[in-house]
Amino acid sequence: MKKFSRKEKIALMVFGVLLMAIIIQLIWRGGKLVSFSGGGIIPVEVNIDYSHNLLKPGEFEIMESSHNENNQSADKLTDQKTTSYWHVAIDRLGEPAWVTIDFGNGKKKTVRSLAALPRMDLPRQFFHQAELFGSNTGQDWKPISEIIQGERPKIATWRKWTVDNNQAYRYYKFLITNGHEGGKFYSMAELALFE
Repeated sequence: MKKFSRKEKIALMVFGVLLMAIIIQLIWRGGKLVSFSGGGIIPVEVNIDYSHNLLKPGEFEIMESSHNENNQSADKLTDQKTTSYWHVAIDRLGEPAWVTIDFGNGKKKTVRSLAALPRMDLPRQFFHQAELFGSNTGQDWKPISEIIQGERPKIATWRKWTVDNNQAYRYYKFLITNGHEGGKFYSMAELALFE
């Protein structure tokens, strides 16, 4: 059997180190796999079961504080397409941004967890601090929980928060007070609510 040359040994060592780095990344991210494409790293969606998401098409109405372009409105947060996103209006950057969910007359839900997905191509535009409110009138809002995304996302993977709430509400408001990009919130790809 032919022995490896010095160059081949170095190449194998470099390949081994790279392979080990990829394995460590996968373990560090909790088993969330990533695939490589011409556009860069694309996370594979995991841990979100859309069948349990309260935001099902036709079962709620969504309103927003602002949006940038017509194809960047808040309805993109619930279209189950990770490449679309809600982007706030450029002239409203730095102001609190919000989306309100209305489940409809006579319909109340007890939201106990919230999940959000950063924008695929610019995950750093995600929120840093937000708050979830509930209401049965759409006017009088009761605070439910503060939602904090401590570190700036490097890649777009789902984040999920459990909130302490036993009250059913018709309306929910997700109020974003600041973001990770210069303290400003710009955009977000998906939003999900769970009982």
